[in-house]
Amino acid sequence: MLARLVGIILGLILATSGYVVAGWGSLGNWATNLDLGPFEPHRPAVGVAAAMVGGALIVAALLPRRKPKKRAAPMAFGLELGAPQAQPVVATPTLTPPDPKPESVAPPVMSVAPPAATQPAPRPATFAELRGRLVSLSRDGSWHEAARALSAMKTTAQTDEELAIVYRDLGDFARAQGQMDDAAEAYDTSVSYARQVRQTRGDDESAELLAGSLSGVGDVAEAEGRLDAALAAFEEALALRRSRGGREAGDAGAQRALSVNLERLADLREDRGHRMRALDLYRESYDIAGRLAAADPARFGPDLAVTRARLNELEAKISS
Repeated sequence: MLARLVGIILGLILATSGYVVAGWGSLGNWATNLDLGPFEPHRPAVGVAAAMVGGALIVAALLPRRKPKKRAAPMAFGLELGAPQAQPVVATPTLTPPDPKPESVAPPVMSVAPPAATQPAPRPATFAELRGRLVSLSRDGSWHEAARALSAMKTTAQTDEELAIVYRDLGDFARAQGQMDDAAEAYDTSVSYARQVRQTRGDDESAELLAGSLSGVGDVAEAEGRLDAALAAFEEALALRRSRGGREAGDAGAQRALSVNLERLADLREDRGHRMRALDLYRESYDIAGRLAAADPARFGPDLAVTRARLNELEAKISS
């Protein structure tokens, strides 16, 4: 009630002050000389505003106020707080005779699941393991998986020797897919790494590594018609393999690589018109292929047949 009276009184004061200041009329001379300071140029507007605010206060004080709605009691764990609780009903106990043979009730057994054994992180495959997987996948014709193995090898390779191997394998893979430009780039990179290995150590393994990379360069150059580059690559590869001085006799793979190198060089020599030189190279290759086929006919027998046919063809050309 007091707030209503204060609102009415304050509203009357503001409304009458605004009435006089705005110049609508006069209620004595108490406000005629009232200085409004910086608002003096806006005397009519100030008066109107004061009158409107005063009227709003009077109307707000006279309007009836709404009764506040009853708020719901707060909830805690599904129970309404503040609500009257029902008294529990106590049931009259009924006496029943005891069971003559009460069964023993076993206490509940809680099964505790054993903690999950933490599996050790799988060991990343080594470079040698990845290359063995690549060779196996290539033999099976699984080219998509072989490409993934090659990518993993390229990531795993760290030494110059491993990089020379992986880029040589990349060249072989690209050449098998008919991508000669990619194959040539990969073989050139392999040769660069293999030369660094050869400079570091001059053993038979480094010689065979560089010879294999050079053979790839020669194969791509011959396929692209760059016969001079192919001839130079095969000549250098053959010189590296001959540098072993026959020590490759115990390595069937190295002997076959030497035989293939001899025949690739012989074909280029024949294209140049050097048939006698080509014949000598094929005869040397035939001797190696014969020894390999005698030791393992199933593996090297087809190679011997191809070499024999090519040798007979050359001998026929020379004798005619």
